[in-house]
Amino acid sequence: MGNAAKRHDYFRWQCGQLRDVDPNELGDLYIPAGVRSKLRLLVKTAAADRIGGEMIRVILTAAACLALFTGMSWAGRASAADNITTAEAIGFSQSGLPLMLYRLGGGPRTVLLLGAQHGGPEANTYRLVQALLEHYQSSPAEIPASVSLAILPAANPDGLAAGTRRFLSGVDPNRNWGGPGWEPDGWDSNGRFEAGLGGPEPFSEQETRALASWIMGNRPALVINYHSAGGFMFGGRAGSGAELADAYEYASGYYRPQPVSGQRVLSYRVTGSMNGWLGEQGIAGMLIELTTPWDSEFGRNLAGLQAALAVLDRA
Repeated sequence: MGNAAKRHDYFRWQCGQLRDVDPNELGDLYIPAGVRSKLRLLVKTAAADRIGGEMIRVILTAAACLALFTGMSWAGRASAADNITTAEAIGFSQSGLPLMLYRLGGGPRTVLLLGAQHGGPEANTYRLVQALLEHYQSSPAEIPASVSLAILPAANPDGLAAGTRRFLSGVDPNRNWGGPGWEPDGWDSNGRFEAGLGGPEPFSEQETRALASWIMGNRPALVINYHSAGGFMFGGRAGSGAELADAYEYASGYYRPQPVSGQRVLSYRVTGSMNGWLGEQGIAGMLIELTTPWDSEFGRNLAGLQAALAVLDRA
């Protein structure tokens, strides 16, 4: 059986777990009756911070059901072309949860938004990216015609469900990316040095490989990776990447430290990071550190994202 068939059977099995729910809970979101779930109610509960690992697992299971269908139509949108969100699983976590990516808009310049790379301790980034997804689903006219959005709310669904930062293997999701900066041992985000943090080799973890494969296959114009809780941002320092970062910084108000010759911005050396790898691929990347571990800071990040999209639209 091919990979596509295996994924299809997996989704059908997951959807079968939800047959006993009320199919009328999702309002204007159209999904065939046998696959409807209480997804909207669960997402609202998650947004209110009343969420645990099992509920996250149910949300992601429900999301897997949506991947059976390439089109999800939403009522009340600007046009037929604007009212489609497509969902796909770009891979699976080590426990078998889908890495669900949602696409909106039809422009040639893609912006990838990434939440919860560091799992449960940074769950506010999941809520932020989920809120951005819902915002643009309800306001598709705000996506410039030359831009499309690719949104991955949970880059580390196992860590999100378990309340941990790492993959099930113990590898740090932001220390496993390739390039000359990768090392098997390294410092975590709290400045603690640990053996094996980067994995036995670059891209050793299936979640990293799946995301890297999608990025190389789609070559997004910009990748924004949300973390917490430092209250600052990193972005490009030259060319189009710097212009995008300038726009995000100005509109959002995040502090953007500038490197000083011979000094590190952070107190520890970062190895095997996603942003470092993106730079080597010639892809603009930003890392946004929310200020606290609980507030999603939706307003300032929506403002920053819209400013960056406007720059891309003018390019």
